[in-house]
Amino acid sequence: MKMFKILAVIIFIIIVILIGGLTNYKSETLYCSKKLNNCHVEKINLFGGKSSKNIVKYSDIQKVSYIRQKVKGNLYAKGYKDYQLVFITKDNSRKIIFSGIYLEKPQIISKIKEIKKELLSNSDSFVIKK
Repeated sequence: MKMFKILAVIIFIIIVILIGGLTNYKSETLYCSKKLNNCHVEKINLFGGKSSKNIVKYSDIQKVSYIRQKVKGNLYAKGYKDYQLVFITKDNSRKIIFSGIYLEKPQIISKIKEIKKELLSNSDSFVIKK
């Protein structure tokens, strides 16, 4: 019975490590193309697996902004604010660009400026990394 408990704990730990490795990303890259009328994000997880997700049509982008989320603290821990980068479409819906969050406002402001600069340029496509 003791060996069964040890085996169950080991299997549980392995499952937690697998789930964490597959859902956390070491890099995310935004690819936008006017010609293909598409913006998508390519994500590379901790095990090196790649996945791609379409975000929005290039022609539907109205502006780039952020969502501020306030995480409350408790008696022992102070709360904090985090920011998520989003595209706002012409129908005022928000499309989250990167799954990762920004903890500092100046970081997200500089990333927004970088994306706005690329959207206003005359290039057919651009790539932004997180």
